[in-house]
Amino acid sequence: MPKIFSKLSLRFFAQFAVVAVVVSLALIHQKLGIEKAAPIDAYCPFGAVESFFTLLFKGEFLQRVFTSSFILLGVFLVGTLVLGRIFCGYFCPLGALQEWLRALGRKLGIKKDLELPMGLDKYLRYVKYLVLTAVVYYSFYLGDLVFRNYDPYNSLMHFGIEFEEKVFGYSILAIVFLVAVFSKNLWCRYFCPLGAFFGLVRKFSFLEIERNAKTCISCGICDQSCPANLKIATAETVDETDCVSCGKCVRNCPENSLRFAIFGQAITRKTFTIFVIILVILPLAIAPFTPFWKTKPESNIINIKGEVNTADIRGSNTLKYVIETTKVPLGEFQSKLGLPKDVDISLKLKEIGPKYDLKNRDGAVLETEDFRAVIDAYIVVQKTSTSTDCPTGRVDCEFPGDCASYIDTNGDKVCDHSQ
Repeated sequence: MPKIFSKLSLRFFAQFAVVAVVVSLALIHQKLGIEKAAPIDAYCPFGAVESFFTLLFKGEFLQRVFTSSFILLGVFLVGTLVLGRIFCGYFCPLGALQEWLRALGRKLGIKKDLELPMGLDKYLRYVKYLVLTAVVYYSFYLGDLVFRNYDPYNSLMHFGIEFEEKVFGYSILAIVFLVAVFSKNLWCRYFCPLGAFFGLVRKFSFLEIERNAKTCISCGICDQSCPANLKIATAETVDETDCVSCGKCVRNCPENSLRFAIFGQAITRKTFTIFVIILVILPLAIAPFTPFWKTKPESNIINIKGEVNTADIRGSNTLKYVIETTKVPLGEFQSKLGLPKDVDISLKLKEIGPKYDLKNRDGAVLETEDFRAVIDAYIVVQKTSTSTDCPTGRVDCEFPGDCASYIDTNGDKVCDHSQ
């Protein structure tokens, strides 16, 4: 085995694999659209946290969240109870990228970490719990993923797309990446709501890191290597909620004075690695092949009652799929929105306006909401024309008695609902 690979840990391979997988999934969704590929939200356990109360009290998922998010959350809940914040330490793409950027900063000569005063740092670590509370409450109250447009991870996986909708998310992402060159995982420590959730679960974890004070030489390497910037060199045991179970302190200790312990029983790094594989990696590899794994409903437009829900139509839906699903003819969009006769119906809704330089009545580039408005209006007309007041569908009967049910309050011998 080449020397460079012998130095790399399972943790690095896990982080690299997760980043590669989620980037691939995000690109596939951007390329194929929501009809063929689920959005990146379906592959994040935080979607289950946001959707939990909606599912519990309303019996439905929030948009873009399905059973896959709940399966992921279940796997990482078990992993957290046994191994601590294993998601944050091994499987979080944004956390991995921040660590790599800090490593790059050191390569560039920025050796000293830029950190806030300890007094301020102590209280700022509670901010992420406030963010978590606000996100969960408003997601349930508004019935939507309210954090989506502010989430730097979600913005990262859109690769500059939907910039106007996610201007705050992209701005936060830029700040997070810039600061990561100088400091250790600032977003994770102070603001990440998913980190806050797993931090709460971490309180009940069986894992801790023990320090042997007799062999410790107080070199401070453990403190320097900790991505959560915890004070390990002076602690008897490390069981803080911010510990992400990365094991860097254990691995880098020159005197082997640090060790993992579960239920007070010491375990080796090799045993810890085996636990990671059995409790997390294997379930993650198997879950997508089970019948319970669903990343999206059969249709994001048609609900379980068979009704069209225009609010769920996305910019990543193609015009062809929208026409087939809603039964609104192409001519309706052409007459109401000015679509050209040779419009490419395989285009996504969000691509049509820019491609053909089409504007709505307000002078803005045609967007998904304009298509929703046309569909809503068409459905209303269709429901009206087939109302029970004129069940035969005839609206021009010569005599009212010709129709089984005929309302003509203005006396013009035409069914009122046709007017």
